[in-house]
Amino acid sequence: MSFAREVKKELLGVDNLPCCAEAQIAGIFHSLAEVGISLKGMSITLKSPINSIIRHVIPFIKRKYGLEGELSYALENGLKKQKYYYLKYQGEINNLVSSYHLLPLDSFMVTDELFDNECCKNAFVRGCFIAKGSINDPKKSNYHLEIMFKKIETASLVLNILKENDVYASITNKKNQYLLYIKKSEEISKFLAYVGASEGVFEFENLRILRDYYNNVNRTINCDIANGNRSMQYCNRQKEAIEFLEKHNIVPKLSSRLQDAINLRKEYPDSSLAELSEFSSNVLGKEMSKSGISHCMREIMKVYEYYKKKDD
Repeated sequence: MSFAREVKKELLGVDNLPCCAEAQIAGIFHSLAEVGISLKGMSITLKSPINSIIRHVIPFIKRKYGLEGELSYALENGLKKQKYYYLKYQGEINNLVSSYHLLPLDSFMVTDELFDNECCKNAFVRGCFIAKGSINDPKKSNYHLEIMFKKIETASLVLNILKENDVYASITNKKNQYLLYIKKSEEISKFLAYVGASEGVFEFENLRILRDYYNNVNRTINCDIANGNRSMQYCNRQKEAIEFLEKHNIVPKLSSRLQDAINLRKEYPDSSLAELSEFSSNVLGKEMSKSGISHCMREIMKVYEYYKKKDD
């Protein structure tokens, strides 16, 4: 089971207060429901690839509105031939439609009776995520959580509810719908905690920490390799310069300090400047600092480039 489905499974099991139960169902309906009007009257159809979401709705609507839904499923053509589950309500559904503001021009407001209690806003957002949300597995290459909305008003409502609770998201258009998304791992973790996915938060954080640890290890290794390659190129350039200066009998003309640096490099051709500084007492009988050796090497390279240009 994917990480997203595990989170939704946990959220479907959250023990809601009666007021929150209705707000959560409203979030599911507002995200999934398609209202149809025909000669037979008005109908509402919910469609989801997750059977448990559809079955979560049935007992509540029967108890609250006395409606029996028609349950079915179908395979939709495509690369994966995805199975979808359908729940259709028709008949005396006007009360349901008006309660959840399901008509195209209807929209929820924060002042709506469904949001009398702060906890109900939380439940509404949870319902929206259960119905049309997704979250990348934190083991993968990027962090991403999103919820798809049909109406900008609903997307904006959820955005504002999250903002009130210090969870920051963004909205963009996508295929004539509105996508609320979060890309920062810290904000995704806060979102999961807000909607009540406690196990999801722990799993997300554990996987995120593990992934970030391995990423840091890989970055460190890559940096070490890059630094090693640069250091090797640096050493080879210095050895090339010293060989040229010796061949043209220029070394004796240099200051004793530059000659000391040359002797150090010849003794330890592949060592870093820090290592040369450590070895300097053994080779020269006196200590040369890392910065001092670096300065000498720059001077030696300048001399080399000057005579090399003349030789060319």
